[in-house]
Amino acid sequence: MKTVDNKYLPLKITHELVHNPNWTDEELRAAVGQHLQYLADRGFGGVVTNVSQRNYATDPEEWRKMALAIDTACEMGLRVWLYDEKGYPSGGAGGLTVDANPDFEALGIAMLTRELAPGESITQELPRGHECFLHAAVYPCKDGKITDFSPLHMVFGKTTDPVTLDNDAEFNTPALACFFIKKRMYEGTHAQHNVCEARRYIDVTNPDAIREFIRNTYEPCYAYTKHHLAEGDGKIEAMFTDEPSFMGCYINAGIYPSRVHDQYDDTLPLYPVVNFGRDVENEFSARYAYPLAPNLVYLFFGESENAKQVRYDYYRLLSDLYEQSYFAQLANWCAAHGLPFSGHILLEDDIRHHVMFEGNFFSLLRHMHTPGIDMLHSIPTKVLNDAFTPKLVSSIAHAYGRPHVMSEVSAHAQGGKVTPMQMYASMSLQYALGVDTFTSYYSEQQAEPALYKQINQALGRAEMIMKGRHKANVMLYYPIETFQMHHKGSAVFYGEYCVEENACAEGLRSIFYGLLDRQIDFDFTDCEYLEKCRVQDGWLHTPAGHIYSALVLPPMELSDRAAAILQKLADDGLTILSPQSNIFTAISQHKFATVTQNEAELFEKLPTDTLPCFAQTPTHGVVCKCVLFRGLSFLFVNAEEFEQHVTVTLGATKQEDLVLYDPFTEQILPATFTKLDDEHVQATFAIGALQTVIVTDKAKLQ
Repeated sequence: MKTVDNKYLPLKITHELVHNPNWTDEELRAAVGQHLQYLADRGFGGVVTNVSQRNYATDPEEWRKMALAIDTACEMGLRVWLYDEKGYPSGGAGGLTVDANPDFEALGIAMLTRELAPGESITQELPRGHECFLHAAVYPCKDGKITDFSPLHMVFGKTTDPVTLDNDAEFNTPALACFFIKKRMYEGTHAQHNVCEARRYIDVTNPDAIREFIRNTYEPCYAYTKHHLAEGDGKIEAMFTDEPSFMGCYINAGIYPSRVHDQYDDTLPLYPVVNFGRDVENEFSARYAYPLAPNLVYLFFGESENAKQVRYDYYRLLSDLYEQSYFAQLANWCAAHGLPFSGHILLEDDIRHHVMFEGNFFSLLRHMHTPGIDMLHSIPTKVLNDAFTPKLVSSIAHAYGRPHVMSEVSAHAQGGKVTPMQMYASMSLQYALGVDTFTSYYSEQQAEPALYKQINQALGRAEMIMKGRHKANVMLYYPIETFQMHHKGSAVFYGEYCVEENACAEGLRSIFYGLLDRQIDFDFTDCEYLEKCRVQDGWLHTPAGHIYSALVLPPMELSDRAAAILQKLADDGLTILSPQSNIFTAISQHKFATVTQNEAELFEKLPTDTLPCFAQTPTHGVVCKCVLFRGLSFLFVNAEEFEQHVTVTLGATKQEDLVLYDPFTEQILPATFTKLDDEHVQATFAIGALQTVIVTDKAKLQ
């Protein structure tokens, strides 16, 4: 193989290339150059770095020194990414954004309840640490559960004064008094409980807060580094934003960072809560033509169609506001300044968390020029357990024509205690799931220098061979609507989930791993993207030029919009499959879906003759990636600590040209290739513990 170019190698996250504020410029350049050479000797192709945390983002001298360090990296031929925050989550600028205007802070709606006997009344003071009442109402109840959502008594309007609610004796029924209260989302949230710094966070739906973030962070980054952006030598490749989110719900009880920017009060009551924002109430009524306040109860209670519609409308609105305020605004600014936008968001691995912390991932991450993920595990089987994250985000990249997907990799969850080969397999597994750019938090001593370099170069070597167009002929639906309809606010740490949410998540996961275990490569899709696709001769054609022969629906609840879109695709001839569910009956009532009795039958009904790769016998722990570039190439990773034997059917491949190649050892390995027909070859081979192998045309190895 040819020498591995830096553009294929991982980047090392090194937040402060400048360590000593007393260095002269010459001493700074010498020290930075020495450290960068140390990283290059371990196979890194560049760095992710940012301005010093000293006088964070306010000291012109620190910006100038950062620029000198970056100049040194660029002169050495290394790649550079910029990081946009003092720690995380991004947007706060180390506290500068909220310090500039306290009204930029994240908001929520808390609910306080109390049961009332017939004839009883209650006067509620505004709870300490809360801003104002938004609405209050009394509902008939039994055993603490609302039985009728027609209120017995309501109090409208925002107020900080005490609010009195009555349960009139003539109704002769127990009642639940509900007070809906605006609050700032700090105590109990990720803003307080993280491992970086406790500080108040921004309202990510507020475009003015994001404009302030651009002013205090992005503009000085541009001013001091523009000669390395697109208008200069192009050595700076991206801006990395880290874990922006709604403050969603309460998490991480017991975790307290060593640094505290904003004092917190752990004695404040933590009531059930949902996200809110500066303009949410007005935007809600303008968009949906009905008021939010008297319907706030449905964000916490109710299973009716009306309750589900209110939640669906509310969570779609929050996601849309967040998308335009944060992701679109930053991406547009970056594009205008020649600085591609990248990074990752919070709690990606469980779809049940998406509504609370982020919204629709497809809508948000499509704005990133290089969408990314965070992978805190470095035990390969644990990475496989979180495979949903890289697969989802790489699918968004494929859908919107983004050529690269980033992963912030580390062994954080293992306290850094993993072997070099576990580290290699963990990254290789993510590569098989769609990641091709690694930004590394691994220790610089994670492996001996020669082995470290071999690992990083093996990753780069795989990318040199596998670069090309992702080839997957199956789509799997991203059922965010189910969670938008069903999720309710709570005071439970990490949220509380209903039967429908759990069933959807479990069904999605089962299909997901059923495909992976059969070495069937696939992409996720969402409702909005499907609306842009067309069907021709039974194949789904996407705006990005990909084609798919089948769409799989997990057990889920369909919105009217999604049902209409899917109906049209089916009428046009697309194969749509779904497993039967004991919980959801809606799918089987739609004539467009071929409803199977179980998942095994679903996989049997997939049009396997159209797939680039599939295995009749599932092999758990082996994951396949297919790309098309001068013919098909197939990468396989074994996440297990033992050897596995694989037999797969490969499509559109010539038997006589195939070899099995190990990018780590650079060796050709034993394999048997048997021609099945003019379009298919059967490949049989062993794949060692934690090993990565590539089936490809031998000419690509020259």
